[in-house]
Amino acid sequence: MPTPPRPRRLVAPVRAPVQHAGEIVGRLTRLGGRRVERDYTGWTGHEVLDDLREGDVTADPVRRAGHDVVRRINALSGSLPPEAVVLGRAITDTAPPLGDPISPAMRDLLGTYVPQSLDAYVASTRRGPHTPAQELLLTQLRLLFDVAHHIERAENEHDEQALIIQARFLRERFAEISRSNDLDVEGSTPPAPRRPVAPRPVPTRPAFEHGRSFLHPHHEPVVLVPLADGAGPSLTLRLALPRGYAARAGAVTEQPSGTTAFVQKATRRVLAPRRSTGFATAQTDLTLRVDLASERRVLLYAYGFGVRPLETTAFVTTPTGSSIELATVLLGRRGHLLTVIASGLLTPEGLVLRNEGTVWPDLRSACAAYDMRRISWLDAHTPFV
Repeated sequence: MPTPPRPRRLVAPVRAPVQHAGEIVGRLTRLGGRRVERDYTGWTGHEVLDDLREGDVTADPVRRAGHDVVRRINALSGSLPPEAVVLGRAITDTAPPLGDPISPAMRDLLGTYVPQSLDAYVASTRRGPHTPAQELLLTQLRLLFDVAHHIERAENEHDEQALIIQARFLRERFAEISRSNDLDVEGSTPPAPRRPVAPRPVPTRPAFEHGRSFLHPHHEPVVLVPLADGAGPSLTLRLALPRGYAARAGAVTEQPSGTTAFVQKATRRVLAPRRSTGFATAQTDLTLRVDLASERRVLLYAYGFGVRPLETTAFVTTPTGSSIELATVLLGRRGHLLTVIASGLLTPEGLVLRNEGTVWPDLRSACAAYDMRRISWLDAHTPFV
């Protein structure tokens, strides 16, 4: 009797490796029969893309060191002295690149000493800001800014002895405000140096006049735009988009009194004009003008409505001819539609413009995160104006 033919074995197709973040935006992990997805609120878009490439939302997230204190500084930015905001963020800029190890000295500086200085200031100004508290905060932040750069240099040079010296210096100078003196420095160390703490210029580099500055949220993120005749500059924001990509760009401005104003502009998939670039792929621009004549702070933001994340560039130009290019990620996914492209803070030296690159579910959440709270909302995306 002939042997019956063996049934063909069905082989499941092998999924090709992920080539770009857009393929894994919708990838979820199942735990106990339920779908789990990480909450990326407040992350930078580049942190989100790195996490999506890993594809495992159950693993510990990899974020840049100091992100908690960055969020705290932003949440207090409306009540802190402008120099304190600039100094605080300049300190966090000395954190190692995303994914790199951090020294104990830098970890304690970002995780203990800067937050304690902020806590002490908040506690002392509950009845209102006053000069002694502001001066003490600025003195502490100038000192920490100085130490942060010493630690950063020691980390880059792999100088373990210098790191121990800085850790000891921090422990001695901040013993009075430290809640827990948990820096464990072993071995013999030289005496901690006693540095004078003097006012210093705003720790930013100036925008190139008639030239370009390139800002990335995790690398050289800030630039100083000088004032023209003592008045705040006017800015033009141009968001470069692929043709057919729907987006909205806007700005929130705040005056010294706390009064806010909004401006917003949208592009449509069909009606957006095409701009000739000389390259094969068509491009459209979303352009917005922002006048900062009497403003104190500004947030530049964009909503992206694409199916996949878009890595693009936002161009900010000034009346003096400076062009500032900001690396920008629009996630274009449900739950994180909005990206805060940049924040601006008016100081006596000029406008401090920073590439933020953080993602949020809506405009109301973004404004609250940057301490713009005196706003009435029709819904999470629409203020009363």
